[in-house]
Amino acid sequence: MGEKELANWSSRSRNSEIIRAFFLPKTPTQIQKELNIKKFNLKPFLKRDLLKCLNPEAQKGRLYTLTDRSRRLLNLQESGNRNRKNYGMIGWVISSPMQRLVVLKTLSRDSMKRTSEDIRKKSSNLNPCLSRISTKSILKELISKELVDSEMGEDRRRYYWLTEKGWSIAREFQ
Repeated sequence: MGEKELANWSSRSRNSEIIRAFFLPKTPTQIQKELNIKKFNLKPFLKRDLLKCLNPEAQKGRLYTLTDRSRRLLNLQESGNRNRKNYGMIGWVISSPMQRLVVLKTLSRDSMKRTSEDIRKKSSNLNPCLSRISTKSILKELISKELVDSEMGEDRRRYYWLTEKGWSIAREFQ
């Protein structure tokens, strides 16, 4: 496809709207919700080299962003956010149905150490379906990825808090 044909295709209102929505890295599901689209095919955009995947090894939570070619076609500025981010980890956090993200957001509200029950209660306004057992399993996953750390308190209760790596990931969602 020539540059002129590509420019015509990408300037169609729906295609242009979709391309502009990927100005910041997002998942296709986020774009569907943001633009209120029921079905959305990513392949034409990838085939035309308008979008690129930032974490292709991920099965879920793949993040896509604009290529330099699409930025030129739509006369868009650079996002200015080209520093090295851990898109694999960001995709992993958002790939669970809002649970990992909810726990991270809850822990990032302040730097206090919290019990799993405190975390679950404070998370209930973001995700009321978060159970005691799922909260603990999510905390174990976050510990295994070194986003959260824990210790046993003097009162024989386990306390959790974000690590530096966890803070850097949590800042992406604020």
